[in-house]
Amino acid sequence: MKISRIIIGVVMAMTLASCGTEFKLAKSFAEQSQHTRVAVYFPETVQVTLIQDKEGDYSKTLDSVNQNMFLDIMYASYADALRQQGLDVYIPDDQDHIQVDSTHWLVILSKMEIQGLYTDYVDHLFDFLNEYDYSFALNTVNVASWFDINDGEWHPTLFDEHNLMDDFSSYVTRSRENGTQYHYNITPLKADDVYNYAVYLGKRYAEFTYDYMMNRYIESDLAKKSLYPRFQIHWNPSEKTYEYLLEGEEFIELKAEE
Repeated sequence: MKISRIIIGVVMAMTLASCGTEFKLAKSFAEQSQHTRVAVYFPETVQVTLIQDKEGDYSKTLDSVNQNMFLDIMYASYADALRQQGLDVYIPDDQDHIQVDSTHWLVILSKMEIQGLYTDYVDHLFDFLNEYDYSFALNTVNVASWFDINDGEWHPTLFDEHNLMDDFSSYVTRSRENGTQYHYNITPLKADDVYNYAVYLGKRYAEFTYDYMMNRYIESDLAKKSLYPRFQIHWNPSEKTYEYLLEGEEFIELKAEE
């Protein structure tokens, strides 16, 4: 029994030490990346597609959205979020000759696709006796983005896809007279919601960019000791804390054939 406890203690100590090493490397990256210069390029246009539903109708949410304004807002949000991380976003004097190394990054939003469509949403209700499903078609703006990053070498293309949907809420009332009644409310998307979404996406992409480069740094440093990180780290700029990176809250690395 005593030997088992010793073994467990050693394993736990080694695990904590490993975790501590990775978080120390994350802090080291934050210190070393301060004032890193980042040239950021977004495309002048994006591919916009309107997808019809089964009845042949299509979402009109994007009809009044200015594509250039959407990109400008997202770029400003992305650049501002990177600056809050201590990085210097700049526009090169010569776009054909951009310095790229560990303190000079090039970030390119190579491609963006925006789709306007209806998404089938199913609201589940359980009243302790029966289960009910209520289906609704919600306006959806789907945004898919491909990023390419160079810090002395080109990294694999990075991908993210995210949806913005009509605001939906529901509730149930019960009374002797009417029994159980289901109520719902849908707040349709407006152009301002899509522009606010551009702000959100800019911050999202900036956090993903920073986390990606930080975890690459950690992986590279551990590789020198023939080690490999057992988990990814996320820097929470609002809380000023390092956290475990949750699945789905990061860029997806695409293979060459993708």
